[in-house]
Amino acid sequence: MDELPERLARVAAKLRDAAAQPGEPVMFGASSHGFRLGPPLSDDAVAEFERGHGGVELPADYRAFITTIGHGGPGPYGGAGPYYGLHPLDDWFHGYLNLSDAFLLARPFPVEPGHVPDDWDVDDIYQEPFRGTLALSDEGCGFMSLLVVSGPARGRVVGNNDETGPTFTGDPDFLSWYERWLDAVLAGREHFR
Repeated sequence: MDELPERLARVAAKLRDAAAQPGEPVMFGASSHGFRLGPPLSDDAVAEFERGHGGVELPADYRAFITTIGHGGPGPYGGAGPYYGLHPLDDWFHGYLNLSDAFLLARPFPVEPGHVPDDWDVDDIYQEPFRGTLALSDEGCGFMSLLVVSGPARGRVVGNNDETGPTFTGDPDFLSWYERWLDAVLAGREHFR
């Protein structure tokens, strides 16, 4: 795998290329953010967020992205990213239907690829089924892309769009997921999965 600074530089260049494409974006949701991100967060701001959420440590590639490339953005759901855009960090609880208990992020997400518990019940919000995850992107119709920040699948992107349990993307980490979206944008695709 490439070194993180090289991966970040490559992603930043692809994001600039996506923003420079002529005409209206064809990728679903892109018109809401126009391939723009807000300014990066400071390392201190992210460290304060981590301390305030039970000492959770954000995955290194996601943390580097929001502290070097950008964070949040102009759209109603955030900035440049899959679907309707990347949520800002302070909207981490969007996938919890506004259950914003600060310590939910530090509680391990109990699922890993290929191993969904038999008693999985996505409708029982009191079980906190998506604990240990933060909201990345609103896919529409109540479906979300989430980043696992605690538990055995830490660093993976997972969707809450399957009644039988979470659906993991094939990407090993956030930055791979994000770059795959940019590749789809630059290839002129209308949808991302």
